[in-house]
Amino acid sequence: NKDWQRTHNTPLQKTIKQAITKTKTMLIATPSARSWLSFICRPRKSLRSLMECWSSYDPSAWEPQIKSLDSAIQLGFDMMIPSLLLCLIGSFLPSPSSIGADEIPSFLVQKSIVDVFSPYTSALASLQFATSSATIQSSFLPNFDVPHFLRLITLAIISPVASDVLLNRIAPILLQVFLRLKMVLVSRKGPDGSTKAALMERVRIGRAIRRHAYDLYLPSTTNDNAKGGGRITSLLLFPGFGIHHSAYADIAGRISDDGIPVAVVSLEPLRLAHTSLGGSMDDVRSLINSAGKEISKYYKCMQRQINDGKKISVSSREIDNAVVEWALGGHSMGGYNALQLAEELIGADPPSIQLLGGSISKIGRKIVVWAAGTALESVPNLEDTGSLSQLRILILLASNDNIAKFSSQQQKQQLLWKLPKTTRLETIQGANHSGFASYDAANKKSNDFLNGQRGITLEAQHKVVSKLTSRFLLD
Repeated sequence: NKDWQRTHNTPLQKTIKQAITKTKTMLIATPSARSWLSFICRPRKSLRSLMECWSSYDPSAWEPQIKSLDSAIQLGFDMMIPSLLLCLIGSFLPSPSSIGADEIPSFLVQKSIVDVFSPYTSALASLQFATSSATIQSSFLPNFDVPHFLRLITLAIISPVASDVLLNRIAPILLQVFLRLKMVLVSRKGPDGSTKAALMERVRIGRAIRRHAYDLYLPSTTNDNAKGGGRITSLLLFPGFGIHHSAYADIAGRISDDGIPVAVVSLEPLRLAHTSLGGSMDDVRSLINSAGKEISKYYKCMQRQINDGKKISVSSREIDNAVVEWALGGHSMGGYNALQLAEELIGADPPSIQLLGGSISKIGRKIVVWAAGTALESVPNLEDTGSLSQLRILILLASNDNIAKFSSQQQKQQLLWKLPKTTRLETIQGANHSGFASYDAANKKSNDFLNGQRGITLEAQHKVVSKLTSRFLLD
């Protein structure tokens, strides 16, 4: 037993075991690590999702790239599959060593089929590949010529068609994507210190719940926004470009103080609000299902505390016959995502999910947009038509915002033409782009140039935004 332990517990093996244990612990404890792993393990889907995201904001630059990538992938499949088949067939065809004593080959073929299709085979004949034997002898693959197969595979890889696909089609697209992705990663922003502390305090007192897919902010027990069998107005909020969802802790907490539960969506690892990167209607269904259950439990507990004056476990019961009605909202890039999701509600009933205990979690007809809407090409046509007559939209802009601002009165009018007549568009004086959240500013000069300089305090801007949003949702 000691000999076995000595041979199976070498320093290298111990190091490997420790690394595996640490990796498992990190993946379990760190949602961001799991998100990155999922992103890396599906390169083709991740690449296309990124390009579709950027194409929605700059169609002229990225739509041709998407078509070029699709054609390159299709050409690669059309070329590589026949090439592989030819390589396999050619490796079974007779070579000089397979000719018997009677000088009759095992197949009635005088020349390799690949030699007929390609003039490059003879140039590869001098390539030597180390192998234990020239031919693998087995019952499954008799007379399979390994060196010849490797030569043919090399030929397929370095052929003019493969070189054209890799160097002229895929490589330029990958370079452009990696450069843009680098900019995305550099632009990531986290919450400031006071916001982190405020979030942790809300979690401690039971006013916030942190999950892998969202942070949920809950009203106080003194607020009576919903009763059993009533309607619980809630907000599903998508973060802005590169902003961590916890940076909205202060402003989401203020809205929850007005009796409105707020779920701020986690868009890790890239933090890009788009239907192909965690902001689709399928993702929304999953979010309102999970967060709706949390809210119904919380309100049931809140009712019991009010009625009995006793504290009861949140997980003990669920609220009966309540309707958790979600408004879609977002800041900056998240605002455009909310508007694009609203387009999917055209001509269809909003998603509705039946929860345990008779409660329902569903999408309503209200959209809240912060610091977005001025990029007209990214705003869908939501003018009043049939089912959209009940759609209500609130757009809040900042007077000192250098990102989301109208270049002319005509541009503002063009936006309103694309939206329902009931749309409310309000500008907060002295506010700026970053003031809709609370995140660190690594480079103040560059951030002031993009976001604009606030003429009011961050707290004042949060107060105005939360009040206008709450008033609109509860109206």
